Amino acid sequence: MRSREWGTHPLTLAWRAATVVYEDLFPFVGMSLLVWASIVAIIPAFPALVALHEMARLALEGYGVSVQRWWAAMREYFFRAWRVGLLTLGVGAVLVANVLFYGRQGQSPWHYVSVFWLWLSILWGLSTLYLAPLTVLQEEPRAWRLARNALYLTLARPFHTLVAAGIVLFTGVLSLVFPVLLLAWPAYVAVYTTLLARQLILAIQRRAQ
Repeated sequence: MRSREWGTHPLTLAWRAATVVYEDLFPFVGMSLLVWASIVAIIPAFPALVALHEMARLALEGYGVSVQRWWAAMREYFFRAWRVGLLTLGVGAVLVANVLFYGRQGQSPWHYVSVFWLWLSILWGLSTLYLAPLTVLQEEPRAWRLARNALYLTLARPFHTLVAAGIVLFTGVLSLVFPVLLLAWPAYVAVYTTLLARQLILAIQRRAQ
């Protein structure tokens, strides 16, 4: 992957992600359909999503992708993906519960604490864009370290993260308007967020050097 030539601009990377998905359209559509089915089945949901990001990583590095490789990645990442998934849901549930609790305190000073928790909830929601990509890009599998690095990317590159979240949301709404796009939307999001995370990591590493 000529990753160093692609830069970090989220709009440029959005187009690059679309071309990568188009080049392997049929395998990605097949895997996206399996991801939708896995989400409905609940138990394989997180491993299916992480496995799709692993396929995105392979495609970005110039390797072939297939449903068979997706199955193999799903088995490989099964327990790691569930640890990350449970962490995502657990932290999100705690943040939302605090927003609701303090938001119901009427006009007392505690009511304004809900604003703090609301901002934390938004920050955590944005950082989840990087959790699955980092699961396949990062050698250290610990869920808390993944969460820390996802938060770091979000805070280090807030513009990129906000634009990326907007693109993911826009393409999701577009897919609801034109349902045929749902066939490839999970794959597109996986490729886009994996590419973005990788490019941001490379940029941060170059600056550190």
